[in-house]
Amino acid sequence: MLSALLAARDVDTDGQGMTDAEIIDTIVAILLAGIETTASALTWALDLLAQHPKIERRLHDEVDTVLNGAPATHADLAQLRFTNRVITETLRLRPPAWFFTRAVTADTRLGGHFLPAGTSVAYSSYIIHHRPDLHAQPEEFDADRWDPQRPQPPPNSLIPFAAGARKFPGDNFAMAEATLALATITTRWRLEHSPGTQRRPALSITLRPRKLPMRTRPRAASPS
Repeated sequence: MLSALLAARDVDTDGQGMTDAEIIDTIVAILLAGIETTASALTWALDLLAQHPKIERRLHDEVDTVLNGAPATHADLAQLRFTNRVITETLRLRPPAWFFTRAVTADTRLGGHFLPAGTSVAYSSYIIHHRPDLHAQPEEFDADRWDPQRPQPPPNSLIPFAAGARKFPGDNFAMAEATLALATITTRWRLEHSPGTQRRPALSITLRPRKLPMRTRPRAASPS
């Protein structure tokens, strides 16, 4: 990633590269934003799979076929299509980055309201992801809604990494990381809710479970 940032050139500024400060800020942002958010997304994914055994079985079928008990690698991503859809649907239902802020850079109007330059605006990806006019049956965990053979929601109706010029630059990295991690976990283990589990979100900078005890069950013997 550092090599890619050092090599990046802006075609709109005669091929000018990023400054040291911009490179450092980008690396720090990816480091800080890519740890707790990914952990929260994986936690929610395992929680949702435990609640939806049919989806869980389809995921197990895919990872067993693709990985055969081995850890997932980047080369496996193209075949982990359903696993990727599970992560995508998890990010819709339980987006770790559940709200964002922006500053208006020029006088504008939004939804009929005048916003002078300098106005701070907050918006919630969680609310957008649960709007029934954008997502059919928005409270349902349906990984197949992201099947490319099905009609897709409107542009910018899924924004777990924000959108526009300030979109999180590590979105593709985060999706690959979460997909590979989920595949590697589920090819070896099945996670079940402990008796009496109550799933309550803890609202902080990220949307994460307040407490989510789960039991691990080995699915198959580890390959030699």
